[in-house]
Amino acid sequence: MGVARTEETSTSTNRKDSFAMGSDGPYYKREKTFYGFDFARNETRAVSDSEDDEGNNDDAKRLRDEGKSFYINGCYRESVLRYTEAIRLHKESHSISSGDAILAALYGNRAAALMMTGAYEGAADDCHRALQCTVAMPATGGLDSGPVFRSKISCRMARALLKAGNVWEADKAFDSAIGSAKEALVLGQLNGAAEKILNGCIMDATLGLSDVMRYRDALDGATKITADNANNKGMSVAADRRNSVQLLMFINSALMVSPGSMELHERRVNALASLKRWAELGNHCERLAAEIVKTDGIFTDDLAPLNPFPDLKVATSLKPDFFDKKPDNAADPVALRLLSAKAVCEAVMRLPNEIVPLYLRSLRLEERYTEAAKAGASIEMHVNNSKHRGTRGIVPLAWLSNERDKLRRTMSWKERGDTLFRNGDYERAATKYAACLTIDGDVSQYNQNALENDDAGGRLHAVLHCNRAACLMALKRYREAVKECTASLRIHTHYMKAILRRGRCFVMLRQFNEAVAEYER
Repeated sequence: MGVARTEETSTSTNRKDSFAMGSDGPYYKREKTFYGFDFARNETRAVSDSEDDEGNNDDAKRLRDEGKSFYINGCYRESVLRYTEAIRLHKESHSISSGDAILAALYGNRAAALMMTGAYEGAADDCHRALQCTVAMPATGGLDSGPVFRSKISCRMARALLKAGNVWEADKAFDSAIGSAKEALVLGQLNGAAEKILNGCIMDATLGLSDVMRYRDALDGATKITADNANNKGMSVAADRRNSVQLLMFINSALMVSPGSMELHERRVNALASLKRWAELGNHCERLAAEIVKTDGIFTDDLAPLNPFPDLKVATSLKPDFFDKKPDNAADPVALRLLSAKAVCEAVMRLPNEIVPLYLRSLRLEERYTEAAKAGASIEMHVNNSKHRGTRGIVPLAWLSNERDKLRRTMSWKERGDTLFRNGDYERAATKYAACLTIDGDVSQYNQNALENDDAGGRLHAVLHCNRAACLMALKRYREAVKECTASLRIHTHYMKAILRRGRCFVMLRQFNEAVAEYER
């Protein structure tokens, strides 16, 4: 402020003198005064900016330490947010260069935290940025710079690329990590800790290359089976099922290597649908959504362009640890956990478009009607909202209208069948249950030989067959009832009602050995 006051005094004096000098004087003096005042103001700002830079450096260091602490304690989302803020402050107070070791370390650390949230593409991008910050670093350096740091980050980037399903880029990155680590070891001038890290990088990258081979072998196997299915349209149902099971095994193997590949998740869901394993399909979709929700709220500042769902609010009902936390009692096994209706609405908005129709179908076929209805309404409202239109790409909604109609008919016809059964009208009840069984089929007429119908599967169809068996038993048509129970058990092997009803039918048919076998299952 002292400088500014001096200039103000000078300005007053110069202006007074200028009027005594004639017409040219005032212009000259004003120009001089203007630049002098501006210089003083900039000088004052330079002092202020320097203080701000020091404050930013202190804040960035504090945030970096907090990010590290959160990471160590397993709070990866909070770790990412701290590192993001530290990066922002550091970039504000420093000119970005290709030799910025601090910024490189911040990017590398954030990449590690992003990996733990499942944001593999973001982690790979951060590793790339970290490597760009090390271009001008010397050939030698400590553990946080030079070849040691570059080898470690290259290996991390390769692992992130592999988990994201970008296998071809991962292959090259692993080779690069091995090459740079070996080159550094040949140059020497390294302490024991540096050599240990470099050897660890070589080992990790070598293991990564073996994972790349596992992925490729699994993908080649899956591709071969898919081609065989396409070339053999007339294969038997049993052969088609065997191929589908093998295809699922290959996809599962690839997913163990690349859990972040949405293409693989889509292929797994399609394979489960072809096998009519709807409960498993629904569980997979919900687990996938619970993994995706771990990234909610982390794509801020420079990570914002990577946000796959920029228009979604942070989930409140869908918890990322829902399938991870240990059960409080034996009655709550993890494998049988189901999301609530509210959580389903948040989950369905985070699934890839290609998966959503099959997920909604699984909800209906597993008799989760409330969840199916609310999830469908949530999708329609979101897509029709002009504010969000286009954020999920081109989403054809014809299937949603069709699925809503199937849901309405399923609930209405099944309820009508239940009412008829309670009223003792067993023939019409059986007919209504049969009509319900045709909703997902290609035919409108139900084959009275239950074992010849092509069921859609799921708990719903197992229940419908079992309900028809109860109607037929009441009408004393036990042989037909046995077939209905058998059709039910083909869908759900351990469905107790179907087992008991088939056993009673065998008793009424005086097939006692078969009845005993049922009751001893």
